[in-house]
Amino acid sequence: MSEPDRTGRRPSSLDIGRAQRALVQLAAMLAALAGAINAAGFLAFGHVFLASPEANATVLGTSLPGGFGITKFVGGMIFSFVGGVVLTTLITHWLGRYRRTIALVCTAIALAAAYLTFLSHLAIIPAVLIAMAMGSAHCTFERDDPDLQEAISPSTQVVRFGEALAGGRHHANYRQLGLHASFWLVFLIGGLAGAVAWITLDARAFAVAALVAALLAMRAWLIERDLFGA
Repeated sequence: MSEPDRTGRRPSSLDIGRAQRALVQLAAMLAALAGAINAAGFLAFGHVFLASPEANATVLGTSLPGGFGITKFVGGMIFSFVGGVVLTTLITHWLGRYRRTIALVCTAIALAAAYLTFLSHLAIIPAVLIAMAMGSAHCTFERDDPDLQEAISPSTQVVRFGEALAGGRHHANYRQLGLHASFWLVFLIGGLAGAVAWITLDARAFAVAALVAALLAMRAWLIERDLFGA
C-alpha cells in the first residue's frame, strides 16, 4: 500500500500505474545488465557464469572429474553469489521504502570495487565481488510480482514463455508471452553487449557495468518515489 508524503498526499492511481510499468522496464534493463555480466565474466575468468548460479551448478558438476582448481573456483563463485544475496537481504530486511534502490546501490558498489581490484592480478577477488554484486541484483524484486523476481533468470523466462504459449499460465495472455520473450531477449542482447565490451574495453567493461548499475539505482529511486509518494 502506498504511503502519504510529508504533505499528506497519497500517490494517485496514475502515479502507481506509471511506477508499476516502470518497474517492468527496470527489470528488463537489469536483465540486460545480468546478461552483460555473464558474458564479460565468462570471457574474463573462464567457464563460469557470475550472474547465473543455476548454470554454475552444471559447470561445477562437469568440472569435478577434471581438476580440483576449477571446481574450487566455480564453487567459490556460487558461495559468493549466495553471500551477496544474504548480505543484501539483511541490509534491506527492515526497509519498507527504497529497498530496490538499496539493492541496486549494493550491486553498483560491488561492481565498482571489482573493477578497482581487477589490476591486483588475483582473479578470485574481482570475481568474488562480481558474483556478490549479481547476488545483490537478484534481490531487487524479492517482494514484487514473481514475473519481476524471475526477470534476470533466462532459463526461467524460456519455461514461462512455453507455459504461456501453451495456455497453462494466465490463459495464454499475450501480455505474458511478450513479457517473458522480451526478458529473455534483452538478456541475450546484454550478453552480446557484454562480450563486445570485454573485447574492446577489457577490465573497463566492469567499470561500465558499475556505472549502469548506479544509473539503474537512480531510476529505481525515482520509481519508488512515485510508489510511496515521497
